[in-house]
Amino acid sequence: MPKSATGASRLSPVARRPGGFTLIEILVVVMIAGILTGVVLLRLPAFGATQELQRELDRLQASLEVLCDQALLTGTARGLRFHAEGYDFWQRTGGTWKLRPTDRRPRPVQWPVQVQHRVLVDQQRLPTSGSPAPQVICSALEPATPFEIQLRMAGDQQSLAWPQ
Repeated sequence: MPKSATGASRLSPVARRPGGFTLIEILVVVMIAGILTGVVLLRLPAFGATQELQRELDRLQASLEVLCDQALLTGTARGLRFHAEGYDFWQRTGGTWKLRPTDRRPRPVQWPVQVQHRVLVDQQRLPTSGSPAPQVICSALEPATPFEIQLRMAGDQQSLAWPQ
């Protein structure tokens, strides 16, 4: 390569450019990354009290459907008992109500931390203290006991009326 008298080489302006990125190029990349992050975050479901309460109600509804299907198929009455910590499932055997073993489905459920609940059966509020028998009953001969449950957490409230 030819050199000048000072020893500097005669390269094109593009070849003399130092390595690295300009500030404009970096800002454009950061802006594109920010836009893509915003789009992804907007598409994700929100995780808040309302969504957690709705998940709990969906789980309760699915468990009730399983319970009532089992009662219909076996001809044995099944029940659901609400208590302060959550709810559990019962079975009528030999004329008495017995708590179902925990190795069977549906399994007992505990409310998430800070969830408050209120259960209404026949428009009357059920006490939160444990009942010796289920409050909601499914059998092969009669429709399920109608009830409404309201869950509240951090100011949000969701409710489920059964049967729908």
